[in-house]
Amino acid sequence: MPGKKEKQFLFSVQLNCREKEMSVLTVKNTPHHIKVTTPIEFDGQGNEWSPEQLFLASISSCFVSTYLFFSKSEKLEGIELECEIIGQVEMINEKYRFTNINLFPKIMIASESLREKANKVLEKTHQHCLVAQSVNAFIFYHSEVLIGATKKKRAVVH
Repeated sequence: MPGKKEKQFLFSVQLNCREKEMSVLTVKNTPHHIKVTTPIEFDGQGNEWSPEQLFLASISSCFVSTYLFFSKSEKLEGIELECEIIGQVEMINEKYRFTNINLFPKIMIASESLREKANKVLEKTHQHCLVAQSVNAFIFYHSEVLIGATKKKRAVVH
């Protein structure tokens, strides 16, 4: 990110196994925790977040955070964002791994006059999303910029 070059950042998370198949993620100075279990696909209960879902959530939330960061510098205001993500896991060389990730960000803008800025911010986000740039799977972006400030009013314009 601009202005952040030549710095090192450390992030930490604490994981504690509380029950047979249940772990709890915590972060210092954050009152909330996340319960984590094995997904049904790997014979788990699937009743809480799985590591696979958290991985995809990291990519999606980083994409949105990065978009919001660049929106400020471009003075792009009054937007709404949604971002669905789908990850494909396959057996490669006898190991499961994410191979393809499809990201479906939708940026809702109030008027056509904001489209150019919204697209400029999208391009910067595609290039600079830290988590997306750090994964070894192919990431395909299916970004849309939609007119209409609220979900009820929006119309798709390509």
